[in-house]
Amino acid sequence: MADTEFSEEARLPIREVARRTGVHPMTLRAWERRYGLLAPARTHKGHRLYSDGEVRRIEKVLACLARGVAIGQVRELLERGTGKTAYLEKRNLNNSCWQEILDETCSLLQDFAEPQLRCRVDQWITAFPPPLLLEHWLKPLHAKLGQPRLEESRSAKLFLWPLLYEQLLLANGIARKNLRKHKKSTVSRLLLMDLPGDDQRVFLQMFSAALFAAGIDVVVLSNQADLKRGGNVVKKLDCRGLICYSHRALPKNFLTQELLNTAQALDKPFWLAGDFVEMQRDDLGKLGKIANSSVLLGATDSVLTQLQEQLIL
Repeated sequence: MADTEFSEEARLPIREVARRTGVHPMTLRAWERRYGLLAPARTHKGHRLYSDGEVRRIEKVLACLARGVAIGQVRELLERGTGKTAYLEKRNLNNSCWQEILDETCSLLQDFAEPQLRCRVDQWITAFPPPLLLEHWLKPLHAKLGQPRLEESRSAKLFLWPLLYEQLLLANGIARKNLRKHKKSTVSRLLLMDLPGDDQRVFLQMFSAALFAAGIDVVVLSNQADLKRGGNVVKKLDCRGLICYSHRALPKNFLTQELLNTAQALDKPFWLAGDFVEMQRDDLGKLGKIANSSVLLGATDSVLTQLQEQLIL
């Protein structure tokens, strides 16, 4: 399709496609330029416009990546059609790109190869949607580094978490600026509760990246803040609600006292998301009974879908 021509079907701008699919515009551009996965039409000013067919193709790319197909092989997989798809997916599952990325990360960590690791992290942030990175790279990496038999795991964690936090914070700063620039008053804004721990801060930034990619603005509330005043902060920042996200279990008294008091003081929605909601479901009993509280279950992409649906209501 010529750059200056587009059919009536090609009608969705890149920001809307990003909101629908959860794939950041930066990643969509990389899939087009670097990997030849997409071919959107262009307006006379050069703005990308995506057809429904392109959106479906993006969904197929996401499905391939989630199964562990290396991004450099996705185009071949899609072009071969359904007759070869099952075979190639099976072949790639046995040699998952996620396992390769995990192994490469651990190797760079063991060598304390800072420049190379920063470069690779930047490439992965660009190439993969945040929900996939969180579920298929960050969580397994966290689990692997938690194994006591891993040599120098403590030193590796002390080296890794600040590095990842810096990289994600920088990327999210750009994503926030672009989101506010293009959507301004139409974007939903959430207050995201910060929690202590170097690893937790990294997971929080990765989850923030997933929210930005889904078209949801994020402001982080420091863990030093008085949670009882969270309602005032939500109101002053014009947020749609407050969300608590954690990949690991939280102290029981924090769940049953501080979070409960926070939810009761809020007059806007309060969401709970992350692995802790499955781990500590029994301890969330009272929180779940508060009218404005919602528990978002499932993997990151499912959490985003639930959140978007509730924000529309």
